[in-house]
Amino acid sequence: MVFETIALSVITVLLLLLMLTRKAGHVKLLLAVLTAAASIASMVLFILMQRSSGGPDDGQELFQQYVPCALYLLAALFSLLMAALSRRKLRMDKAAKAVSKHQAPPPPKEEAD
Repeated sequence: MVFETIALSVITVLLLLLMLTRKAGHVKLLLAVLTAAASIASMVLFILMQRSSGGPDDGQELFQQYVPCALYLLAALFSLLMAALSRRKLRMDKAAKAVSKHQAPPPPKEEAD
């Protein structure tokens, strides 16, 4: 279970970095959702790994369990925020395209003699 947790955490970080390099669009939206899902799955595997090994040491719960879980949650929330912003941008672009498509062209100017 340790290998799966580490591998999924590395994949989460790589997806997060890849998401940060993309412009708002369909690809960024997909990467953001995948990053959020991978982050939550990594946190669940981390908690299961902690429980199977007997839990954190007494007095060390903050740094051995709560901080890593908080980082996983922070990554998931940040990814969901990026997904929402990307979706908003896509909707605004779609609306702008629809308005420009239905807008009548300006009348031609008459030449003065």
